[in-house]
Amino acid sequence: DLAQKQGQADLPRLGEQPSRNMSSYYQTIEGVSCDRAIIEACSKAVRGQGDGRVSLDDAKLVFEKVKDAGKVTKAEVWTVRYCLTEFNFTEAACDWITEAVSSMTQWDSKDFAKETTNVSHYEQVDGVQCDHGIIEACRKAVKGAGDGRVSKDDAKAVLAEALDGGKVTDKEKWTLRLCLSEFNWTQAAHDWIIDELKAAGAPIKRPPGGASRGPAPKKAKVVHSISGKLKSIEKAMKIAQKKDVPADVTTLLGSMLSHCLSSYKDERHQFQSDVVDMASNVLAESLSALEAEVARTQELVDGGDGEKDRREKAVAEAEAAYTASQEDAKAKEEDKKAKAEAYKATVAPLKAAKEVQKSGDAEGVTLEKEKGALQSAVESDLSPMKEAGGKQRQLERFSKALTRAGLDESLIKCVHLPLVKAPDQRGAFDGVVLKSLEEAIAEKLAKLSGEIEAFGPAKEERAAKVKDAQEAHDAANAASDSAVEALAEAKKAEEAAKEAAAAAQKSAKSLVSDLANAAKSLDEAKDALSTFQSGPLAAFNELKDRVAPQPEAEESADVLAAEQQ
Repeated sequence: DLAQKQGQADLPRLGEQPSRNMSSYYQTIEGVSCDRAIIEACSKAVRGQGDGRVSLDDAKLVFEKVKDAGKVTKAEVWTVRYCLTEFNFTEAACDWITEAVSSMTQWDSKDFAKETTNVSHYEQVDGVQCDHGIIEACRKAVKGAGDGRVSKDDAKAVLAEALDGGKVTDKEKWTLRLCLSEFNWTQAAHDWIIDELKAAGAPIKRPPGGASRGPAPKKAKVVHSISGKLKSIEKAMKIAQKKDVPADVTTLLGSMLSHCLSSYKDERHQFQSDVVDMASNVLAESLSALEAEVARTQELVDGGDGEKDRREKAVAEAEAAYTASQEDAKAKEEDKKAKAEAYKATVAPLKAAKEVQKSGDAEGVTLEKEKGALQSAVESDLSPMKEAGGKQRQLERFSKALTRAGLDESLIKCVHLPLVKAPDQRGAFDGVVLKSLEEAIAEKLAKLSGEIEAFGPAKEERAAKVKDAQEAHDAANAASDSAVEALAEAKKAEEAAKEAAAAAQKSAKSLVSDLANAAKSLDEAKDALSTFQSGPLAAFNELKDRVAPQPEAEESADVLAAEQQ
């Protein structure tokens, strides 16, 4: 660290005797070299007459020690940070010395380095390695919605970064000192983190050095004049987003305020005045949002008795609904079983009807096939051969079809006589054969049609029975599927009702803690409202109505220049 680089690793810690050769210059405190004269000046101030705090006059004497060599060193800047958190300063003294050294901080790089032997991240500030996580938590806090200060909730995130390794290291202590002096903190946040660090065994604030009389000491925080006020106002305007003011609007107006409020009221251009008026309207929305939150939480606190009745009623209704859902699920389970049995009962009748249909229709099917085969032979073979005569293979195929149809064998043997010839070559005998053949075929087709027709009524009856059995089977199947789905929905409803009942019971049991939390939220809402009114809103009204000083006030120009830095 810095002390080792300067060859002072052997210097004593605060409270120890320094070595002779360095006793008038530095002492090492938790690994960082600090200016002994600055610390001794602060120690002397709190031991003197007064309320145990460093006064404004004391602070000016301390600053003389800071710039004793004509310039401010990094060690002196770190010493001031140490003193701001180690000693109690009056508000005027804290503001003055913080303002005096605030421009001396040197962030060595926008990026931060990662140690090769550790997963933690660090960044250099004025030559000292600081914990990036702690700094980043503060950066996020002052950039978020609010008044540009680290709130108590933000402080919890900062403390979590400091305690991430189970204890607060020296680097983390120095980082906390940096953050307490470089960022704006609410009084509640400052006091809370100091107390929590003390409880964690890592105090960075000593008890008051003098008498306990007088008002509570001012805790260290940076208070920039116009610049700091403008930042707090810009951040406070973002609260109006809760009232549906677009983020683009608050961002735009916030960026324009520095060009408007930095001018005196009587010197502003009309456009600047218009921007100020718009900003005033936005802040009114922010105020309305904070007041609405106070009213909401106040209503929760005031409605404690009514809330108890409501939650008890909710428990009774949820339990009744759960019981009803259990009964419904049980009924759906029984219905599912019944529908499944009904479906099974339709399987056997359908199978039997189909078997009867198959066996009863078999002979009729055979007759239809015979008729179809004979008709096909006539169309594909007989008709073409009558028109132009046939070939041997065609005659053989036709003869086989006639044989299968059961026609007279003697007639079949004669069919080739006329059919092998062309029509103009056939004689009278050929005509007799063809006529006999056509009559025999017609007779056979008529016989087959008669037999098929005789099977018709019985076939239709069997088909009707299969149709009825199939419809009954399909309906039972659909009913069974519906019952399964209904049971699944009932079980979901039962589970949901169970969870709702448990949630209602949990809500009833947590009433006391919820009301306590509501009271806490009310306090926080009131604190946020008070902070807004006394902080950014008051600052806005002050800057909004600020007028140019009278000509005879010679030092006014110097004051204005100091404010605008």
